[in-house]
Amino acid sequence: MSSSRPIRRALFALVVAAALALPASALAAGFTAQLSAPNHRPIANKKWPITVKATRGTTQLAGTVSYRFLSYGTIVHTAKGGSFKHGVFHDTLVWPGEAVGHPLSLQVVVKTRYGTDYLSWWIQVRS
Repeated sequence: MSSSRPIRRALFALVVAAALALPASALAAGFTAQLSAPNHRPIANKKWPITVKATRGTTQLAGTVSYRFLSYGTIVHTAKGGSFKHGVFHDTLVWPGEAVGHPLSLQVVVKTRYGTDYLSWWIQVRS
């Protein structure tokens, strides 16, 4: 009977580890966010529409959107986006002429009651 004790301990440790890992994986899968844009090469000083969708299963969520603009992985600017309801956020960005020729990434930060998601989109602004 003493030979089954190490097996029970190992099984108990495995169950505890799985239980502790569950909240992290559940939190990571709290909701789905999606970014849509017409392309990766917006024209400087022209309107460039984007759409962000946030859902959890079939439920359309409410939340907020903000922006981070990165160059070589470093945040060079941040901006407020706004709030949304019914799972959809629309905005129109205008890229400045100074951005032409610089490798950039747009990072859209989507926050809902189920967590935060970061959506990245590479950008090459053209004139």
